[in-house]
Amino acid sequence: MSDKLLSQAEIEALMSSLAAEPEEPAAATAPDAHRHAVPSRPVKLYDFRRPDKFSKEHLRALRIIHESFARSLASALASYLRSTIQIRLTMVEQATYDEYIRSLPTPTVMYVIAPHPLPGSAVIEMNLPVGRVILDRLLGGSGSPQSATAEMTEIEMALLKTVGGLLVSHLRDAWSNVTALEPTLQEPTLSPEFVQVTLPTETTVMLVFEISLFGTTGTLSLCIPHPVLQPVMESLTSQVWSAGAPGAEAQEPALTRPERLNPVALPITVELGTVELSVRELLGLTEGQIIKLDTPSNGNLAVRVGQHVKFNARPGLAGRNLAVQIVGTRG
Repeated sequence: MSDKLLSQAEIEALMSSLAAEPEEPAAATAPDAHRHAVPSRPVKLYDFRRPDKFSKEHLRALRIIHESFARSLASALASYLRSTIQIRLTMVEQATYDEYIRSLPTPTVMYVIAPHPLPGSAVIEMNLPVGRVILDRLLGGSGSPQSATAEMTEIEMALLKTVGGLLVSHLRDAWSNVTALEPTLQEPTLSPEFVQVTLPTETTVMLVFEISLFGTTGTLSLCIPHPVLQPVMESLTSQVWSAGAPGAEAQEPALTRPERLNPVALPITVELGTVELSVRELLGLTEGQIIKLDTPSNGNLAVRVGQHVKFNARPGLAGRNLAVQIVGTRG
């Protein structure tokens, strides 16, 4: 029993070690305290049964491509509808096709696109209020939204297909830096649940645009399944970003005003003169009768550019063809 007793020196060494032990946990917790001081990042759930198929680089390239699509489409629709229109890309996300379809309102305008030479099909969706405003404008209205209960007529569906052709045309132009698309468009439908272009569990990229026109704001969305983009995934790189970035347009040579006007076609007509006839006199005209115009035989003729009189001219011949010679300007 005596060999198990501690000496005084051993007791003092043990007591000194016990007194130093509380400091060690404090030192050990210092890194933990520092770690908790940093704001924690939000945790994103990852489903290993449905892995991500688009990298951040792919999504960034797709964002830049379709920001260009939004700008060109807004400009084209503004000219087409003769009004100011704003289109802005608000979201680029991965989702299953079933999630995309369930996120859509019913009814809504659905376009199925076959983006040849890429395989499969993609979908463009346009909110029904936006579609009705466009239809009202195309049919001669002011662009005010119509009743949501009214059904679409055959004429309205035909006009919606024309609008879909405009969407597809600018989508093709936006993708020109990646691949030469020759997309074809099917007849539009108003029932998203009947549009099945891929498996419900297939991963897709979903792009949502906000569109504002004639005081109405709605959304335009595009859904592209992964198998459609798989052949060009390697092309969705920084090379596309530099080619499609907004600053790239500034590097192109600026066109002068004459160069911009050269492709513009305007009708030019020459007005020989005018005369007033009653309906009875007009119906009584026969072959060989002479109608006296209000223009003197040696007077100037009005030359119209579009609907506006811009020049004075004299009639004559150029070889065997009738012609006029510009002798002055008007206005």
